[in-house]
Amino acid sequence: MKSTLSKKHSAAWMVCCAGLMCVFTGQVQAQKSLADEMLNDANGTRLEIRSVFDPLPPTGYAPLRIVATNGSSREEVWQLDFHSQTQEFQRSNASRSSLSLVVGPQATQSTVFMASMAPDYGSTTSYRSNSRSYSINLNSPVTRAYSNYDQPQSAFPAIAMTKTLAENSLSGLEDEVEKKIKAASKYFGGANTFGSRFSLEETPEDWLGFSGFDYVMLTDADWQKMTSASRHALLQWTRLGGKLHFYIRGERPASLPPNSKSYGLGQIETFTWNGSKLLAAGTVARYWNKPQRLNTLQSGHTNVRGWPMLDALGKRSFNSWQVIVFLVLFGILVGPVNLFMLAPSGRRHRLFITTPLLSLGASVMMVGIILVQDGIGGIGARAIYLHLEPQEAAAYVTQKQISRTGVLLGAGFEMKQAALVEPLTLPATDWVKLKNTHDMQPVSLTQNGPSRGGNFFQSRAEQAQMIRTAISTRARLEVQPATSAEDPPVLVSALGFTVEEMFYADATGGIWRLQSPLATGQKADLVKVEPDELRQWWNDKREVLKMDGVQELVVAPQNEFFAIAKAAPGFTQETLSSIRWQTDKIIVHGSVPLP
Repeated sequence: MKSTLSKKHSAAWMVCCAGLMCVFTGQVQAQKSLADEMLNDANGTRLEIRSVFDPLPPTGYAPLRIVATNGSSREEVWQLDFHSQTQEFQRSNASRSSLSLVVGPQATQSTVFMASMAPDYGSTTSYRSNSRSYSINLNSPVTRAYSNYDQPQSAFPAIAMTKTLAENSLSGLEDEVEKKIKAASKYFGGANTFGSRFSLEETPEDWLGFSGFDYVMLTDADWQKMTSASRHALLQWTRLGGKLHFYIRGERPASLPPNSKSYGLGQIETFTWNGSKLLAAGTVARYWNKPQRLNTLQSGHTNVRGWPMLDALGKRSFNSWQVIVFLVLFGILVGPVNLFMLAPSGRRHRLFITTPLLSLGASVMMVGIILVQDGIGGIGARAIYLHLEPQEAAAYVTQKQISRTGVLLGAGFEMKQAALVEPLTLPATDWVKLKNTHDMQPVSLTQNGPSRGGNFFQSRAEQAQMIRTAISTRARLEVQPATSAEDPPVLVSALGFTVEEMFYADATGGIWRLQSPLATGQKADLVKVEPDELRQWWNDKREVLKMDGVQELVVAPQNEFFAIAKAAPGFTQETLSSIRWQTDKIIVHGSVPLP
């Protein structure tokens, strides 16, 4: 049976053994061909694994649709492990995620598995691409392995586009990408793929399904055909930094969400097309060499200057002289002292006892010195951007954290919220493992449900992570009608935490400043100020975040508030429990619905 696309678009891995078949394929391939290629064994056991996006995104999660049919007469637990790896010469970054799927006897179970993708932390040069490999291991009820690899184009952001836009345009877009690659003076290879394709029927209904992409391209007709859950997921992804691009013919439909340069941390824009084929040159130029989330992870924090999060930990010197002194003393003890005093001539057999004892004692002493100097656990600082949208009953949290550890008794942790947790590179020091240099330590991460493991946290190291999540909440500021036009607005806090400073922009553009801390259930004590005071305050505070999408205030806001807090329980994302977070910089921004 012939595929509907050329071989370079195929992401199918198929193995047939003892009547059991697994297919892992990009969604662009025709669905009917999959059904034809399925085989069942004598009792009807079958497994289908289908990638929603083809090719898979470079970061975040790759949603995989899994359908398992158990033809046996007993309940089975299908155990699947997904392994994503990037390879640069002999150094590789890896991420492993697992799924346990319980399938009853003579039953079919379907689910969407969010497979964690390993970012390519080693590739920071433009036009340079390393290889990526993926594998799925089925460990139960039988053992099977499926694998594939590709080579992405690093000069291009991660784009997801609907099949509607790709159908007649893909060939021309990829030809234009190839021209760009060949024209580049720093060409290091890479595929000429323009984005990842997906079908509307397979659109994720969880924002995490889009988390690995920088842009999503779709038409206004695509938007209408999506389920409400998929549209909601796409808008949540945009709130957390995604860029949503609509392609329309003629007038912009009112049913689309409005264009916005500041939709949370993301953007919504609209472009025109003829309804049949995208103009290749203009479309590729629109996205070529645009900022990428991958670059933020790779090098976005390695050259920062004056970032308060780095300064909060202070500088830690590497006391190499202590190591030298310890080694010299140990050499004297295990050498001359051991040889001439503890095991002199005629009693050399004592060396079999004294040498191990001296080594054991030195090891215990070294551990004691480390514990005294570094302690157990660690310290850290966090910068949190909390965006509240009461009309959506949601809070969008983007959290950056940096920590310095001593001795860790455990490095695994659990996330209470469904969240994306990604390591960040830091400026090179003796304590930083993940850095933008040739001697960086590769990343090796694991995920099993809410549990995270691997080298997110390590003993005696400095590390940083970025966390993104969407939380359902009723937290808000409520505005009540004022008794007269001269009186300040009446704001009542239902945030669930205390704000220390706050500005409120009312419906007419008037700016009001909080005079004293505002706790939950209290009314705000406000005084009117000039708009420039808010702009100056906001620009100072947002420098703490070093976060893309937190923009300067150019246009006077309306029905919005801007605040800082010392703590925000329920919104701050907790990770390793042995880290003592000494500094939390929490910036809150949200809408205030009118009464």
